[in-house]
Amino acid sequence: MTPHALAHHRERQWQRLQPFIVRTPALAMHQGKPLPQFPIINASELRADYGAWNSCGKSDAELRCLADGAEAGASLEGELSAGWSTGSGGGQRGLYLANVAERADYIGQSLARLLPARALLKRQRLALHLRASNALYSDVSTKRFAFTHIPLEDSQTETIRKLENFAPTILIAPPHRLLALARSGLSLPSMNYLFCGSEPISECEREPIDNGLGLRPRSIYQATEGFMAAECQYGRLHLNEHAIEVELEPVLGTNGYRPIFTDLRRKSQPIVRLRGDDFIELAADQSPCRCGYGGRVIEPPQGRVTDLWRFDECVVTPSQVVEAVEAQHPHSGEWQAVARASEVILRIASDFGEARACGTASRLQRLTQRPTRIVPDLTAWAGPKRRKVVWADG
Repeated sequence: MTPHALAHHRERQWQRLQPFIVRTPALAMHQGKPLPQFPIINASELRADYGAWNSCGKSDAELRCLADGAEAGASLEGELSAGWSTGSGGGQRGLYLANVAERADYIGQSLARLLPARALLKRQRLALHLRASNALYSDVSTKRFAFTHIPLEDSQTETIRKLENFAPTILIAPPHRLLALARSGLSLPSMNYLFCGSEPISECEREPIDNGLGLRPRSIYQATEGFMAAECQYGRLHLNEHAIEVELEPVLGTNGYRPIFTDLRRKSQPIVRLRGDDFIELAADQSPCRCGYGGRVIEPPQGRVTDLWRFDECVVTPSQVVEAVEAQHPHSGEWQAVARASEVILRIASDFGEARACGTASRLQRLTQRPTRIVPDLTAWAGPKRRKVVWADG
C-alpha cells in the first residue's frame, strides 16, 4: 500500500475498533470521537490499573495473576493470555493481553513483515532468545513452524547447546547476546533469517554479528504497545502503519520525536494514544522503498527520551553519543555512557582498550563541554536490557 492507502486502511480499522472501546472502562466515555480527541496517556496510567484498560471485563488482579502464571510456565486456560514485557533497567514491565485471534493476527503480521512469501511455504524452526516466553510467541508452533524459547538467564554454554540441538532457521535475540554468540564461534548452518530486538543496536555492531553468525541482523522494534516497526530486506526500518497509528510528538531542543501509538488491531486491550518512551528520529530518506511497503522509515532507536542529555546550553541525543563513541572504532568493545549535569562517566569493558577509551572520552568532552571520567567497570549494568546511553540526573 502507498502511504495514502495505508491512511485509509487505518481509518477503516479505527471504526471497527469502536465497539471494543465502549467496553473498555478507561476509554468508554470517548467512544465515537475522532482519534485526535482522545486523551494522550502515559504508560504509568496503563500500568496503574490494567482492569480499566481491557474490554474483557477482567480486573487488574486477574490479569496480573494470568501474566505471572504464564511467566511461571502455567498452561493456558481459555482463549485469553497475558504476559510481561522484558522491562527496563528500572524494573518497569508492561502487561500484554491478547486473545486467540489477536495472537494469530500478531504472528501473521510478524511473519508477513519479516519473511519473504517463499519462506512461509517451507518448514521453519524459530528460536526466541529473550527473557520470557508466552503464548504470543509459542502459538507459532504448527506443522509448518517449530518453536523454542531459550531464556536469557541460561548460561552461554547452555544457550549454545540448545541452539545447536534445535538448529533454528530463524533466530530472534537481543544484540548483546548475538554479539556474544558471534564471538563464541557458534555455527548455525541451517539459519536463514536473523533478527534483533528488545534493545538498541548500533550500525557498527552488525558487522561482527554478520561475520560471526553469517547473517546481518535485521531490527524488530516492538514493545508492550505492539509491533511498531520492522526492517525490510533493504535495511530500512519501516513503521508498521498498516496496523498502528503513529503520531510523532516533537521533543524540545532536538530534531526527534516521542511516539504516540494507537494499535488499531488490539481489541482485548485497546491501546489508544499511548505515549512511548523511545526517542525516534525519522530517516532522512523518505523516498518510496524498493520493498514496496509505504510505512515511514525511522532510524533504529538508540535510547529513551528520558536519557537525552540535557545540559544548560545544549541537548545531546543518544544517537550522537553512540556516534561519538563508536564511529572511529567500530566492531569491538562494550561500553555505557552515563551523564549528569556536571560530568560524563564512560564505563568500559576490558576489551574496549585504553587508547580508544581516552580518545572517546575526549570526543564526549568536546560534545558535552563536561569533564569525562573513564571507569573500567561495567558490572553496574542492571536489568535484562542493555542501556548504552543514560541520563542519571532527575
